[in-house]
Amino acid sequence: MKAISTFVVFRCDASLQIGTGHVMRCRALARALYRRGAEIVFLCRPQPGDLTALLSQEFRVLLLPAFPPVPAGLEKDDLILSGRNLYSSWLGLPEEQDAKECLAVLLDQTQLPPPAWLVVDHYGLAACWQQWLLEGLQMAHGTAPKILVLDDLADRSHQASVLIDANRLDPIAANPYRDLLPGDCIPLLGPSYALLDLLYAELQPLVPSRVQIDRVLVFFGGTDAANYSAVALDALSHPQLRHLAVDVVLGTAAPHFVDLKRRVTQRPNTNLHVALPSLAGLIARADVALGAAGTASWERTCLGLPSLVVPVADNQVQGARALEAAGVARCLNLKAASDPVAILQEALLELLNAPDALQVMSKACLQLGDGRGVSRVTAALLGPRAELRLRSAGSADLWLYYWWASDPQVRSQSFNSDPFTPAQHCRWFTGRLSSPLALLLVLEDGDGLPLGQIRFERLTVADPRAVISFSLDRLARGRGLASLLLQLGLKELARRWGISSEAYGEVLAENLASCRAFLQAGFLEGLPPRPGVRCFASTAIVEP
Repeated sequence: MKAISTFVVFRCDASLQIGTGHVMRCRALARALYRRGAEIVFLCRPQPGDLTALLSQEFRVLLLPAFPPVPAGLEKDDLILSGRNLYSSWLGLPEEQDAKECLAVLLDQTQLPPPAWLVVDHYGLAACWQQWLLEGLQMAHGTAPKILVLDDLADRSHQASVLIDANRLDPIAANPYRDLLPGDCIPLLGPSYALLDLLYAELQPLVPSRVQIDRVLVFFGGTDAANYSAVALDALSHPQLRHLAVDVVLGTAAPHFVDLKRRVTQRPNTNLHVALPSLAGLIARADVALGAAGTASWERTCLGLPSLVVPVADNQVQGARALEAAGVARCLNLKAASDPVAILQEALLELLNAPDALQVMSKACLQLGDGRGVSRVTAALLGPRAELRLRSAGSADLWLYYWWASDPQVRSQSFNSDPFTPAQHCRWFTGRLSSPLALLLVLEDGDGLPLGQIRFERLTVADPRAVISFSLDRLARGRGLASLLLQLGLKELARRWGISSEAYGEVLAENLASCRAFLQAGFLEGLPPRPGVRCFASTAIVEP
């Protein structure tokens, strides 16, 4: 009998107005889910600049009805819209009608199983649409899917089980979605959850820091409706910049394609790349990027590429400023500039003559994530892959440990909950990594996704006793993995430091989850060493 796979439905669109980023990040997630055995279907509305042909090369695409004709004398692009009105125009019709059409198209496919997950990536859709889909599928199948929402606006409510917003860079900032989500919804915030192709995580350890500018990458989205690529090429025509090699990337549906193609031929050492399957190769080769503040921002930071970022839409302004505040990019508001070419030239020349600043930006990029966001989201939907194992921590795990240690829940359960800087963490981590008195191990699932860490520390090399510290990634919590992590850690401790090794852990009494994990792993509880603390040992000797 054929195994029943998880059925996942994606609702997203691309167009000349919307751009291509929403579909491309959904495609990255769909690929990862497919590799885990999921069945994938996309629901898309056909319109100029869509990517349905691209998606159809890999997945089944169910087309919604096309938009009705625009009345004579009224062009859609002539309307000046902003905020929710703009995003409603991207949807093109009322949310209720879109929901009814989605249900009709899905239910017409009688051979499809009930969806387990519905992934929604559209600024024009909110809680009402999601509730209509849940109720309709519940009525049709007797069961309703869970909903994963991709958003970065925080301007409307969602009826979601999981929400992802990769643009939130401050891990301790207030959750902007707190009052917009159900109480049991899991918000996954920050670039650690950016939906990048898995190739980026593989390339990150291989790409060096940028120390000088020889090659420039120009990419303002697949459509680049405002033709910022032309502005970039004009800026790069400056005599002090004409020696730089330039790669320009564009989609086939870009409205200024012919103009860009002509401009590229007029500049030496300049190449035009059309409809690339991935930007990873060009990002790895480039020394600086000129581009928009969308998903490509996280592709660039993952591979250590400094950027001059231009918000190409109002919804990108906050993200662009956050990138600048993080020290990985410089935000340039060309839309309001009287001479955008001059502004871009000045910024390029400044970086060209400041290799130290370029290197600082490049290194800062690597503090924003490891490119494993799509694996983390896949684990959130399908659970971690089986065959868990421990490996030794290495220098490439510097960011990972910083991210885990910065988790507000981890800080709240630590004996020292004071905040710390990346520099302080770097000194601590490198010191522990090279010390014979410390053993740092990382828990991975069958796909190599890091799920947590366990650390043993002893006072001297001859000391048979070691104190334990451990933590789990938030996606791994509540799955019974903490006791398994402790058991695997003890086996590795005996293998590395000898079978006579003993281990103990001290836990805040209020940290019931960790206390339970120690007991389930076979540890014995001893007398508390001090008020508010519980102590657990791997042998009957429990004195700290």
